[in-house]
Amino acid sequence: MIFPPFLASSGKIGVTAPSFGVTDPKDIARFSSAKRKLGSMGHPVVETSDVYTADSEGRSAPAEQRVRELRSLLEDPDVQYIVAAKGGDFQIEMLPLMDWDCLARNPTWMQGYSDNTVLLFKATAEHDIATAYGGNFGDYGMEEWHSSVAENLEIIEGRRADQSSYPFHEEGFSDRETGLEGFSDDAPTEWVSSCGDARFGGRLIGGCMDVLDWFHRKGAADPSGFVSRYSGEGIVWYMETYDMDAGRVAEMLRGMSEDGWFDGAAGFVFGRPLFFAGEDYMGTVCSVLSDFDVPKVFGADVGHKAPRMTFINGAYAVFDVRGGKCRLTYRFGRSFAVRPRTYGHI
Repeated sequence: MIFPPFLASSGKIGVTAPSFGVTDPKDIARFSSAKRKLGSMGHPVVETSDVYTADSEGRSAPAEQRVRELRSLLEDPDVQYIVAAKGGDFQIEMLPLMDWDCLARNPTWMQGYSDNTVLLFKATAEHDIATAYGGNFGDYGMEEWHSSVAENLEIIEGRRADQSSYPFHEEGFSDRETGLEGFSDDAPTEWVSSCGDARFGGRLIGGCMDVLDWFHRKGAADPSGFVSRYSGEGIVWYMETYDMDAGRVAEMLRGMSEDGWFDGAAGFVFGRPLFFAGEDYMGTVCSVLSDFDVPKVFGADVGHKAPRMTFINGAYAVFDVRGGKCRLTYRFGRSFAVRPRTYGHI
């Protein structure tokens, strides 16, 4: 597994829009706040020209331009961390045009969630380059950072290798008045395991189920190499959904299981579904995955319902789930060492 160099104390952060761009004035204000905050911490922000554009269908720019602008960040030696502006629906259009050798020559941390699963999953599952499934760039723009945001940056800087679950989460999207609002504490968070308290670990891989389902149905992604390389260590799959129903979830998991995607699985971690048409999400999943005698955990802090822990595709992750809470610890590689922290939460 190739782990990109951690973000240095003066390393630049790149922002691009592989799916949808930012056009709402409140989002633009949030981005301006993020740039100020990160810049004051020693991380200048470089934006590509597609960040603030969007067509009527939801594309920030034509696929060729999106690929070209991502490549410009990868080839910039000063950019050490690339964060997606937003999610969207059209990142798949980039796949036929991607030069994965460019990423291999210039391994750089890439982060996002939702539709950003397209590039992140492919980079790790097929090209053995670690990526980060975490907040999009706007999360850095809230006036007072949630602890998950500060911890996210600390992980990318190599200053942190563990996280604990958060006591509350947002139940859905909330309207903003200024664009600088933080996450809402709408509901108490509980991590629930199919087998009670559980501790398990393995190489972490996954993303948004809406994208993973498309990958599987279209044969557009092949995790067999990843499974072959790391099944001996155990593999932990994490998944979260934007908008799926029980039938589609069951069909997806059943098909992936039959096709060997889950060979060597040491556990499954499921985030809180944003929109789910069905009465029993946990029951649906556990029924389909009943042949896998490993922990299946639900209610995780990953994906669309903030706050978001930082899930590192390709890292060895240990989940310790007890009493409705979780402690997540990473082992990034033999050379990994956590640098001393120089600041606390903002």
